[in-house]
Amino acid sequence: MTLSRHQLSRRLIFGGFALLALSTVISSYNYVSQSYPGGTGVSTYAQLVLETLSALFAAGGWWFLCQLGAKDSAQRSLLAKAYVVLGLQFAASCAAYLLRAGHVIFMDRFSAPFWITALGFGVGAVGFFLTSFTIRKIDLVPSDS
Repeated sequence: MTLSRHQLSRRLIFGGFALLALSTVISSYNYVSQSYPGGTGVSTYAQLVLETLSALFAAGGWWFLCQLGAKDSAQRSLLAKAYVVLGLQFAASCAAYLLRAGHVIFMDRFSAPFWITALGFGVGAVGFFLTSFTIRKIDLVPSDS
């Protein structure tokens, strides 16, 4: 059984969001554990809440985009461009995490969320880019105004 490009792209995007959620769960556990070496002040908890909300908002935006149907080539172009921009956002986030990778211990309980988040952004970026290519070959001429 082979997956279509559309099914594969949706699974990759979902997998990216699932990895971001897993990272948040691990971070939450680490923050409430007594052995967490970092700060546990208001700033730390606010960061965790904001990261969670950010991922939820992005997942909500993706869900709404999935509900849209393009009626003509101009609308398909707009949808494809929206997915490209989301892919660029995820790719930029992945790159930002990888640029900080030299300052993170490769793998322990407290750095695992870092690596899982970077992987989640990378997987999601591939999914968004693949989705944009399955919708329509992107026309870079501005025809959607």
